[in-house]
Amino acid sequence: MEDTQEQIEQVEQQVEETVEKVKEEATEKVEAAIEEVKEDINKLKNDVKGVAENVSNVVSSKIEATTSSAKATINDIKDGVKQVVSGNSGCPYSMNGEFSMCSQVCKVSKVVQKNPSFECVKKIVLWEDIVQTGILFAIINLVFILISFCNYSLISLFGYTAFTVTITSILFHLISLILSKYVQGVSLNNQFTDQLKTLSFHIHDAVIEKQVNNVAELINTVLSIAKDVFGCKSVYLSAQFAIVFYLIGCLSKCLSNTAILYFGFLVSFVVPRLYVEKKEVIDQQFSKVCALAKEPLSKLHSLIPQSQTTSTKKSN
Repeated sequence: MEDTQEQIEQVEQQVEETVEKVKEEATEKVEAAIEEVKEDINKLKNDVKGVAENVSNVVSSKIEATTSSAKATINDIKDGVKQVVSGNSGCPYSMNGEFSMCSQVCKVSKVVQKNPSFECVKKIVLWEDIVQTGILFAIINLVFILISFCNYSLISLFGYTAFTVTITSILFHLISLILSKYVQGVSLNNQFTDQLKTLSFHIHDAVIEKQVNNVAELINTVLSIAKDVFGCKSVYLSAQFAIVFYLIGCLSKCLSNTAILYFGFLVSFVVPRLYVEKKEVIDQQFSKVCALAKEPLSKLHSLIPQSQTTSTKKSN
């Protein structure tokens, strides 16, 4: 029995010693792992600081470049405005702009640019989508050809076009039904009707409200200009519009309504894109023409009584 107890005590001592060794080794490994984790955290902190510094440097450089380019653009605009005001424009009233026909046109243009459909129309006339604009250009040309040379009217063209589309859709539907019923494994999909299913034939009230507000603002702007012109707020302004009205009368007398509309269509589809392509050349030539026209216009302006324009301006 005594030998057995001694063996048990020896085993217990060995177990205790083994446990102590395991504890010591475990603590050493844990401490080493903690040190490694601390080192990794410090490295990550340093890396994050470096990345943050690089990002801040890049952002600050981009902000400085953007602000410098914006300042340069603003300075260019200011220089352009100064050049126009200082005398590059041929209009004697260009400095105040109130009695210039160009300023009145700019008022109307600003209102038109507020229209929700302006950006879509701008993309079309600038030929940004060549396929879309090309198809529309071809369709309008075909309409003018049919009206001018084939004695069609807009109402008859609408009727025949709607009739053709409707009959085509009916025939396609009937053929598809016959094939699906009598011919196995054959079916026709009408892409036109499939697209119509996905389209919404509904105009939201918000869109109508925006259009109505823009049209009302445009009408009020035109009425305000008409009041100044017909009320002779400025003799010079009324004289400019009188010349334009006379030219419109002469032009409409020489050309038919269809020819005038077609000419306006060509101008709207050709001139904007041409100006974008040849902007620098056109601006240079226009500035030369304005410089040549400034002197005779200034002489003409000196013959107009200034007291009448200033008195009417104060009274209004």
